[in-house]
Amino acid sequence: MMSDMPLGNRDLLPSHLRTESNMEMTSGGKIRLKVLTLDDDNVDRMRLIRICEKSGMSFEYSEAANLEELRSLLDQETFDIVFLDHKLGRDNGLDALRLVISHEDQAGAIPIMVTGANDLKVAMDAMRNGCADYLVKEELTVASLTKSVATAVERRMLYAELSASKVINREVANVIKRFMLTCGPDIRGILRNSIKNTRDMKALIRNDQTIDPLILSDLTILERGCLDLTTFVDDLDSLLHGLHTDPRGPDC
Repeated sequence: MMSDMPLGNRDLLPSHLRTESNMEMTSGGKIRLKVLTLDDDNVDRMRLIRICEKSGMSFEYSEAANLEELRSLLDQETFDIVFLDHKLGRDNGLDALRLVISHEDQAGAIPIMVTGANDLKVAMDAMRNGCADYLVKEELTVASLTKSVATAVERRMLYAELSASKVINREVANVIKRFMLTCGPDIRGILRNSIKNTRDMKALIRNDQTIDPLILSDLTILERGCLDLTTFVDDLDSLLHGLHTDPRGPDC
């Protein structure tokens, strides 16, 4: 399925999506993203298509209903973004995530998990296992889709640059190590409690029609921010273990 609509939210996307030379361009000079969505529910797949269209993105869209179809499409062409529904009957989105990130032709694909409102743990597990971002199906909007794509691409670019860079030396590694030893545990605890309390408050608001629904939107933003910070702390920890540094650490 093709859409050649102008990129209405183009300025919200990172420069990678606006200027990367190896991405396909439309006749009007707009970037066309190759998007693959995995969902066993046809209604949900069509809903995601409509939201993509409303976002103004120009894209070439492929659909898969199960892991077998996903594997076949991954073998046929490369994708820029892959949306993975968590619940797939007998299979699940984490199995699909492993297929995407292990596929030799999909090194540049950005996987984004689509979960239910009560699947926070699944979302966090997915991001810790290579997923770039997540979307809550019940809260899926043009704004959340655009933000997720932008955040995922920028994060992928940052990690790629860090991995290839030669400027990460022992001093930088020791700074990260000191931070993880002194602040890491406290930050994780604070973020974990903040996410739990935020989700409890959202559950109460959904059941109370007298509360301003805008508060729910603000809490969602807060929840996503806490999850992003949790993932960032985990990434720092992984980065530290991947660096070749003196295990004795810096002199104190």
